[in-house]
Amino acid sequence: MALLFLMGCRLCLAIDMDAASGPVTPGSSNALSGNHGANTFAPGNPASINGQTDLAAPAEPPAVMALPANGGTAPGDASTTRKFYTLTASLREIYDSNDNTSNIHPQASLETELSPSILVDFPSEGNDFTARYTLDLTYYNPEQTDSATVDNGGKTSNEIDVTHEFVAQYAHTFSDRFSINLAEDFRYFIEPSIDQSTGSNYQQGAYVANVLNGTLTAQWTPLIGTTTSYSNTIVRYDEADVADFQDNIENTGTQSVSYAVLPKISASLGGTVDNITYKTSLRGYTTYTGFVGGSWQVLPSLSVTGQGGATYIVPVSGSDSTAPYAALTLNWNLGARSSLSFNYAHEITPSDQVGANGQTSDRFSSNFRYDINTRLSSHLQGTFTYATVSQDLLVAQGSSSYQEDQYYLDTGLTYHYNSYLDLDSGVTISGVASDISNNSYSRDEVYLGVRGTY
Repeated sequence: MALLFLMGCRLCLAIDMDAASGPVTPGSSNALSGNHGANTFAPGNPASINGQTDLAAPAEPPAVMALPANGGTAPGDASTTRKFYTLTASLREIYDSNDNTSNIHPQASLETELSPSILVDFPSEGNDFTARYTLDLTYYNPEQTDSATVDNGGKTSNEIDVTHEFVAQYAHTFSDRFSINLAEDFRYFIEPSIDQSTGSNYQQGAYVANVLNGTLTAQWTPLIGTTTSYSNTIVRYDEADVADFQDNIENTGTQSVSYAVLPKISASLGGTVDNITYKTSLRGYTTYTGFVGGSWQVLPSLSVTGQGGATYIVPVSGSDSTAPYAALTLNWNLGARSSLSFNYAHEITPSDQVGANGQTSDRFSSNFRYDINTRLSSHLQGTFTYATVSQDLLVAQGSSSYQEDQYYLDTGLTYHYNSYLDLDSGVTISGVASDISNNSYSRDEVYLGVRGTY
């Protein structure tokens, strides 16, 4: 299929973290990021297939929207005068080795993905409101359409999937010491996500995820500051039999206090309460986490934030238990042409298995960007999650504990043809290796596309 020239560009919203002013927080973390047809949202830490930007947890203050997306610097508005809106679109041709994410009936497919989008921005003194709506249309042309494959989630010929995404953020600065940030993220997705979850796979059909979060930051004295954050996540599945066991509501609240030990070093103390409940199944948990931490502005271009503590787990079914908590964040601008971010977290996260209240997740994620020259840029983004469901987290005692590894890697190049047009290409590798055989699969994608902006 011939690539069409589309005036538009794929712009995403990302959080710009000020590591020195607030800690990374435990509990469930949710993503606000750009999405292509292969991407989905799951409660948990963020990222995305086909080259989007990681977003930090809503509880990780302070949260500020920033452009552009991963996969190279997105072109700016090419008009001579500033507009309050940006019309964008992207068109991609994709080879997908396993579009139904199944190891039993894998199915390869050629896909055409069209993603029109509109972004609005209304900045004013002390305020900033930003919102974006994206519609993704993906046409599948599978290599085979046998009944066994289709019955197990495979695509039929001439099938079109439609997904929606709406994100919005409002930031208000009361003074140079007090500010608030509110964000809304509504998504309707078809396929599972690895990169945007801390552990939970959420790969059982189409679903809606809505995230509302807010962060209040206060600097009470030159040395003492506080950060208060709250996040609400609602997940709803299309299929009724899946919804009975997977529909859930999660609420997370965090309070932390920071103290400036030195001009570039601060210490923090805080706690998090995280609760998740499911529609009809008797599973879920409430966790209480206490942590101490610190942040260090090692260089003007390098910041490091770390935390450590313990979590007390109260499951819906089963005995109470404790677990360690740890988190580490590194942000490094490697000169004017490249940047590197790295995140690690060891925490309790939701599980998509009906027999589990939750799971312990060790998650590593990193994003590296490098501008080769003024026209050519590259990106490398990866996520690995080691998830374990222990006896303490199982709903039915006596059941076997299990392990599940999830991996995701996206790399590619973007060529900036002019202020209006970008060409991008890349490869995405993802999959799950689980002790539960039906959860395991591997998936490879190769994509070539065109993006523009007006």
